[in-house]
Amino acid sequence: MKILIAEYASALGLGGTCELEGRAMLATLARSFERAGNEVVYPTPGPGIEAGRPIIVKDVSEFEGALESKADAGLLIAPDGMQPRLLEMLEKNMLNLGSSPDAASLAADKLLCTRALAQAGLAVAEIVEKPDSVEMGCHRYVVKPRTGCGSEGVRITSFARAGPGEIVTRYCEGLHLSASFIAGESSILPLTINRQLIDFEGDGMSYQGSQVPYGTPRADELWAQAKAAAEVLSLSGYAGIDFVLGERPWIVDVNARPTTSIIGIARVMKEEIGELILNAKLGRPAKSVTIMGSCTFRKEDLGHLLIM
Repeated sequence: MKILIAEYASALGLGGTCELEGRAMLATLARSFERAGNEVVYPTPGPGIEAGRPIIVKDVSEFEGALESKADAGLLIAPDGMQPRLLEMLEKNMLNLGSSPDAASLAADKLLCTRALAQAGLAVAEIVEKPDSVEMGCHRYVVKPRTGCGSEGVRITSFARAGPGEIVTRYCEGLHLSASFIAGESSILPLTINRQLIDFEGDGMSYQGSQVPYGTPRADELWAQAKAAAEVLSLSGYAGIDFVLGERPWIVDVNARPTTSIIGIARVMKEEIGELILNAKLGRPAKSVTIMGSCTFRKEDLGHLLIM
């Protein structure tokens, strides 16, 4: 099959670690789809990834034009707030290997997503509508953009005040983990549980990399939550859910698209990630995967990983 991989940050040359992460995910997926016998095309401003065939684009309009190129199937990786509209464009021209526009829209809206999961009885970081009373003592809160990627714009504070376009949740104490999986029509294929390497500085926090996989005796709890969340949100294809594992496995974010952890997963999994994604969409989901060894990477390593 001819597969289009449309990765926004690298195609638009956004710079910084955002572009580096995007290019590393693009390279990982392109190589995997090719090893599985597929033809790969991808939009780029010029620099190649030594896999697939580039479609040269200069701006956003040309990136969107690439979504109308002739391909059998396509996989989009873009900022959460942009995913729904771009997915609608992609679906008009090819098989969408990811979540539907509606599912991506719900997952991208942290307020609506958290409410949907809470109504389904899942453990989430509680949304704080107003500050706690003085009698309850001092509390810690997480203020974050209602729509945003990763830890960008996230701050930890004792003041439950949200600015325009932000939400406030109660701070959850615990281990920062993520669960990566491939969602099919009626089931999910667990890939790995990963430890997120988070730097805390001042009132901010930033994602710096991942340990893939991360062994925990509470894996069954995490996978049960991930499966239930995928069903509630109607996720499809590769997705990742961020947890804080404390007294309970609290869901703190949902990514209805490939995440940076896929870079490590492709290096420790015997099966081809591209083939697994494609087969799940075609109704031929795998039952399990084989994980061999481990991979720990930080953002500063990604330039090296690109040439591996």
